[in-house]
Amino acid sequence: MTAGDLWLLIGNSRWHWAEAIDQSGADTRSAVGSGPLPLRFSHSPHPSEPNGLEWSRLRAWAAVGRLPSHGEPAFRRLEELNARRLWLKQVPLQQLPPWLGIDRALVGWQAWWRQGQRGGGAVLVADAGTALSLTRVGAAGAFAGGRLQPGVSTQLHSLGQSTALLPLLKPAAEGLSNFAEAMDRWLIDPWPINTESAMRVGCLLGVAAAVAQGWRDLQRLEPTALWLTGGDAPALAPLLEREQVPYELAPELALEALVALSSDPGP
Repeated sequence: MTAGDLWLLIGNSRWHWAEAIDQSGADTRSAVGSGPLPLRFSHSPHPSEPNGLEWSRLRAWAAVGRLPSHGEPAFRRLEELNARRLWLKQVPLQQLPPWLGIDRALVGWQAWWRQGQRGGGAVLVADAGTALSLTRVGAAGAFAGGRLQPGVSTQLHSLGQSTALLPLLKPAAEGLSNFAEAMDRWLIDPWPINTESAMRVGCLLGVAAAVAQGWRDLQRLEPTALWLTGGDAPALAPLLEREQVPYELAPELALEALVALSSDPGP
């Protein structure tokens, strides 16, 4: 790994980037796995000027779904870099079904590996993005099922699109996090009169309740650590605290796994 190396995960609605930076770089995050350099993470829509990207710096990439076949320059360039693509079969979890999304496999493996550094055990990963995916990995490192439902932004979009009187909201991760923190401090009424606030409160609390219930269900089977990741993870964190649900907040699990699996033989 050298400064300037890039990794890309193409998600359902955004492009997720990790960049290796030198120790003097600003806005750093701690290095993951056994990598020698810290990482900087960013998230953006499809690049508007794909030819301006320095594709030679791309160490590895993965995509949740199939790439479009309409031949845009960015996707054509990625096809040319197919040898650098990470596939589901390269994620070292046991019993992975071939239809599983690689994003779920990446976060499941990374959470399980990091939990192993703390003594091991089963994990439940709540990946809160366009979809809320709950992914269960047993203590021995085998995929053990999960749950899927619309994420906060998808629920808000569906409400605006499917109803006559509700607005079409444009959620932003940072704004949603601030909203959740304000609600946790009771600066926002948990039973709001305002329509927009009612939509946000309802969707956010619904997703938090699904995460909490999933974790509680698993405690009846075996001790399971909850790992919280994805763009809406910071927004859900204070709500889980209020419900006395313990968790590990790690918003960038998928990218951390992509870096670790493409940088070293294994952490």
